[in-house]
Amino acid sequence: MANCPKCNAHLKLSDWKQHCPHCGTNITVYGLQERLMQDADIAEVQNYHFQKKIDRIKTAFIGSPFAITRIFTSLLPVGPLFLPIIKVAFSDKLADASGNISLMSIYNNFDKIGDVFGFISGNSVSDKLFVVAFVIFLLSVVATLIRFVLNSLACSPKGKIRNYSMDAILLATSIVPAILILAMKNDGAINASIGLGAILYIVCQAVNVIIDVLFFKKGFEIKHQQCYVGGIPIEEYFEMEKTMTREEIRAEQYKRLQALQKAKELELEEKEREKEAKAEGKDGE
Repeated sequence: MANCPKCNAHLKLSDWKQHCPHCGTNITVYGLQERLMQDADIAEVQNYHFQKKIDRIKTAFIGSPFAITRIFTSLLPVGPLFLPIIKVAFSDKLADASGNISLMSIYNNFDKIGDVFGFISGNSVSDKLFVVAFVIFLLSVVATLIRFVLNSLACSPKGKIRNYSMDAILLATSIVPAILILAMKNDGAINASIGLGAILYIVCQAVNVIIDVLFFKKGFEIKHQQCYVGGIPIEEYFEMEKTMTREEIRAEQYKRLQALQKAKELELEEKEREKEAKAEGKDGE
């Protein structure tokens, strides 16, 4: 069994009541206030670390004009995907899928993607270039969505490196497919040429990257919400932990909390007096 938290006397199995048989202390509620304060300290410190993450996310999205602009430019490349990206003519069993290809037509013919990948095993270099371009294009679409999500982490310690890496991937996966399509000699089962959607997609990705670079070049200021631990600003609380005992910190916390309580009571009293004064003024009219 445990010991009494006050007198430290050993408790037997027969000492099942809430009062210590040696000193009479109510074991259940002994030190309850201190335990509650300790739990409150832990919760407020955890809230501080969580609040820092929230503040970084807010700065990444609405912390500056470039941050707000980047929300729209990050999604801008999605628009051209619904325009004709490439014009394809299949001379094989996919002949019925020939025509202008957009993201929507790819979705509608999703069951035929495996047949497209099958051209990689053919003898035509052009067909292989088309398959590679198609795979890289799909990676570009996925990278665009990932990059939008990662914008929320742009103000984290490694946010700049992460975003610049994604910018490079976006540009590469957007431009390379167009180059591969242009390099096709159209001597195989696939004849393809780039469409307006592909050109606009590359332009939008370039704008997307430029705005991201300007966001970091201009810089940003993370405005952290002030957090408290027992009425003490958390920065001051961390410094107190280095030089003061737990009892000294607790005494200071009670002092600060009492001062805050008095300030709130005075504020409420002032509001009540203002209400009464307004009410008297109306009665006088």
